[in-house]
Amino acid sequence: MVSVLEECRVSPPPNAIGEKTLPLTLFDMLWLHLHHVQSLLFFKFPHFKAHFIETTIPSFRHSLSLALKHFYPFSGNLLFPPNLKEPEIHYEDGDSVSLTFAESNIDFDCLIKNHQREMIPTRLAHYFGNTNRKLNFKDIDNFSPTNNSLATFLLSQADLQWLKKMVMIRCPTLSHLSSFTVTCAYTWVCIVKARVWIGEKVSENEVDHFGFSIDCRAHFDPPLPENYFGNCVVPYVITAKTMQLIDEDGFVIAANLIEAIKGKLGNKNEILEGFEKSITILSTINMERAVGVAGSPRFAVYDKDFGFGQLQKREFISIDETRSISLHEGKDKKGDIEIGLSLPNIKMDVFASIFTTGLVMCD
Repeated sequence: MVSVLEECRVSPPPNAIGEKTLPLTLFDMLWLHLHHVQSLLFFKFPHFKAHFIETTIPSFRHSLSLALKHFYPFSGNLLFPPNLKEPEIHYEDGDSVSLTFAESNIDFDCLIKNHQREMIPTRLAHYFGNTNRKLNFKDIDNFSPTNNSLATFLLSQADLQWLKKMVMIRCPTLSHLSSFTVTCAYTWVCIVKARVWIGEKVSENEVDHFGFSIDCRAHFDPPLPENYFGNCVVPYVITAKTMQLIDEDGFVIAANLIEAIKGKLGNKNEILEGFEKSITILSTINMERAVGVAGSPRFAVYDKDFGFGQLQKREFISIDETRSISLHEGKDKKGDIEIGLSLPNIKMDVFASIFTTGLVMCD
């Protein structure tokens, strides 16, 4: 049950910005046609409902208005000029974002647990999960939850070190192996195995794909500064035969494929070449056999303070439609990685068994 408390629109402070136009770059274009990352942040609110309505809502509206002064494109509109020029974000005084305050009687403690659970109800996801604001993406990114289950799995620092050791023993020439690489490789292989173990047929030449994005700011010459706020994220897609991934060495093969991408980021030309290849691959692959990544363990989301105390849970609700996994740092220990998945119930049960058993064998 969801009840709307207030619906409003919020603009930057009057006359604080003026009219602005922001052309989209090459790195922006691809994401126009893909699902956008949507997430929920769960906090325990320490006050009564009356305090929320009388104090929190006005404060939130004011804070959002001040924030939009610095991030005005979120208030603007995405325009496609009729003369075939590049799309652009246009802002003028009075443009705004929609903001909805609502309450639900869903069990909060159940929502923030890691165990297998139902997808958040559609109406709640609509009110709290639509982060696209007014960029006119509504028609291409409506959120419609499936009948999948959600679950969160944890790789501890000890698990990550063991997985790295497992790869390094087989591949002693590797100079470096990141926690991101082994997390993605291990999860990808477990997903592929789960699909096969529940009885899905696999031909000898069938392939699976894994896609992830790379921050390329540091790989340009000269490098872009760390405080560069524009989009400089490039998608990469790797492919492997399904039979190889479900083999005993599948995890090691997957880790090598992911880690090898980093060696191709030597200069701007290689980045652009990889970008073009990935676009071609994305347009041809079987999405039923593809897994993507949302989020990154590099983003310290559990350190964020909005005045509600410690964040209790972050949930990527968009993975329900995008066939992606979500990654972020562990809530309780730095260096741990939380992995979010959305899978049909039977496949989730099998995945959980494979994932857990593999780590027990590591011990």
